Amino acid sequence: MTVLDLSGVTCFVASPGGDLPVTANMMDVGLDGCDQGTTYGEYFAAIAGMLASDDQPVPLILARSLDRPTLPDGIVIRAEKHGALYHPASLELVWRQGAENKAEDDVRSRFAALTAISPRGRDALRREALVMESLERTPGGAFLPRPLAFRDDETVTFLIVTWFSGFHEFHVAEEGGFSLWDHDQGIRRLGAEQAREVFFQAGRILTLCLDPATGACVHPWSHAAGDFIVRWDDNGVQVRLTTARQHGPLIETENPLSALLAFVLDLALRMRLDRVEGVGEWGWLDQELMLAALQGFYAAVEELGEDAGALGGLAELLPSFSAEELLEGHESILSLFSRAELEVILPRLEAHCRELAAALMMVR
Repeated sequence: MTVLDLSGVTCFVASPGGDLPVTANMMDVGLDGCDQGTTYGEYFAAIAGMLASDDQPVPLILARSLDRPTLPDGIVIRAEKHGALYHPASLELVWRQGAENKAEDDVRSRFAALTAISPRGRDALRREALVMESLERTPGGAFLPRPLAFRDDETVTFLIVTWFSGFHEFHVAEEGGFSLWDHDQGIRRLGAEQAREVFFQAGRILTLCLDPATGACVHPWSHAAGDFIVRWDDNGVQVRLTTARQHGPLIETENPLSALLAFVLDLALRMRLDRVEGVGEWGWLDQELMLAALQGFYAAVEELGEDAGALGGLAELLPSFSAEELLEGHESILSLFSRAELEVILPRLEAHCRELAAALMMVR
C-alpha cells in the first residue's frame, strides 16, 4: 500500500503547465534536488503521515484557523518546488458541499508545508520557525507567511504556514524583462511598470522587517531562490516574502548605525542579482530597479515615523555619501555573497556605487 491508496488523499506535482498527477511509476523516482536519496513516494508518505498523526492533528489545527468546525473531507498534496534546503508542498483542504458532491461546489483552502529532509535543511527550518514567529509582531509580519504548526519527527521537519493565493515566483527572462511563473494562467511577462512596483514593494517589505534599534534584518534572501512572490491582477501588483531564514545584524559591530548601513548596502546590491529563469546564469539587473527598491526603503522609513529611530537619521544622511565612501562600506558585506555572486558583483562594484550614490540623491 502506498500513499496513493489512502482514502481522501490526492497527490500532484505542480508545474507552470498545470498539475501533474502522481502515478505509481513515480513512487521510486528520486526527489528533485534531494541529496538524501528520498523518493517521491517517501516524500508524499511523510507528509501524509504527518497529517494523519493523532497528536494535535494538523488538519484540525488548519480547519480551526479557518473557523471551520469539522475536519476536511479530502486533502490534496502538491509538490510545489525543490530548493537547496526545503521541498515545499501545498496542502489543499477540501470540504464537500451539496447533496450531489460536485467538485465545483467544494470549499477549498490551501496551506504551505515547508518540508526539510537533510540535516542542514532541518536545522534551517527549525531556526526559520522561530524567526517567523518573532516577525509576526513586526510591521513587516503581514507580508510573511503566518506559522500555524511545526512538526519535527525522526527523519523530516515540517513548518505549516498560510498560503498566499494567486502569488507566483518571478525571474529575469533570457530575452530580458521578467517572467511571472503563473501556475494558473501560464508564464506571463511583467511590464516595466509592474517590475518597478515589484522592486519597490520588496524594498519596503525588507525595511519593515528591520529592527531599527539593532539592525537585525531578514537574511539571507535571493531573487534567484524565489524568496519574493508576486500577484498581478486587475487590482495591480502585490508582493510577499516567502521566507525568513534568519533575523539578525548582517555584521558584527557595537555600532547599530553601521549595522543599518550594512542593511541598506546589502539591499541595494542583492536587488540587482537574479539567475536567468531562476536556474541559469547569474544576471545583473538595471539600476532603475535598484532605485525602485530604495524608494521602497524610504517609504517604509516614513511609515515607521518616530519608531524608525536611528534609521530615520541614516536615511537623511545617505544622500551625502560619495561613491568612494559607499564602496568602502561594502568591504564589510562582501563575505555574505557566494563565489558565483561575487563573480558578477566585483567587476561592477565601482560602477554600482556610483549609480547607488546618484540613486540616493534622486530618491530623497
